[in-house]
Amino acid sequence: MANVTIYAEHRDMLDALITSGKVASIAGATKTGPFKDQRDAYVFAASIAIALNNPTAVDSMPKTTKDNTLIKDHTLLAANGGKEIAITVAMTTMDIEHLTIDQSLSYQLDLISEERVVERLSLLDRFAHAGFKWLAERRDDESSIRDLMLTAIDEIDCLKSDDSATEDVRDPLLDLLDMQL
Repeated sequence: MANVTIYAEHRDMLDALITSGKVASIAGATKTGPFKDQRDAYVFAASIAIALNNPTAVDSMPKTTKDNTLIKDHTLLAANGGKEIAITVAMTTMDIEHLTIDQSLSYQLDLISEERVVERLSLLDRFAHAGFKWLAERRDDESSIRDLMLTAIDEIDCLKSDDSATEDVRDPLLDLLDMQL
């Protein structure tokens, strides 16, 4: 069984984002946060870093497991957007070991398999960590958590790729379908 992790350093941010009687903190129980569940806050934080295309580097991830919040894989994947975000991370991640398009696509498809769920969720943790960090760094600039969320939604534009970068890219499925562009 696999888990995703909300690290202890982001516990205050998590508690501020959720409204639930399930949490021990006063911040979470005051019903000020926009999310009902920890998993929804996790998906939102990961979405921020995905939009910025800026995961936390592997060597910068916290090493300690003390006081971390774990969310079981099936709980996360049942959240609105949970399954989609896990697949998105796998399908947009480029591995520099795979230099050709075919190798990269094969790696990405392999990463979405059930056998690689731990690796896929570990990658998603890097994005969620970066998203929680982004929110925590900007929290003091906003009057409320809802304002912080609106700022995140307003300020973060998905990265646009350069149109010329895809001119030579050919969908490998076209060969299977015997199609020409």
